[in-house]
Amino acid sequence: MNEQSHIAIVPEEPRGWPEIEYATQKAVARLGNLATHVDQLASKFPLNSSPGLRSQMRRAALDALTNVACGLEATSAHDYRQLMLRSRCALSELDTFARLGGKSSVITPTEVSHLALLVQQADHAVRLGLQECQPLLRGAA
Repeated sequence: MNEQSHIAIVPEEPRGWPEIEYATQKAVARLGNLATHVDQLASKFPLNSSPGLRSQMRRAALDALTNVACGLEATSAHDYRQLMLRSRCALSELDTFARLGGKSSVITPTEVSHLALLVQQADHAVRLGLQECQPLLRGAA
């Protein structure tokens, strides 16, 4: 067996990928902060009231973070885009759950507003990654 048979062919890095990676890392940082904040807020809910809301808020925050983190490992622009869109859906769910939590008076209007701001900032970071991905998607079409 010659040595060349063991050499793996590495595809060329897609054009624009460093910008996508930077945007994604920024989104991961924002979403990590958001998940920590959501966990702290969700712990304020009494165990006997709104257990579903507590777990759904935590799940939505973690889903948003997980999808973006998986985007760092995406092998195509299409896969990356799908993961970012799933993250945005989870952020929308989280925003809805936070508003429901505010109506239950377990979390204060100020806490709901702060959480809404964090969700908005995280969503903005995810959208930046999607914008960086668009030229790659157009090039693949």
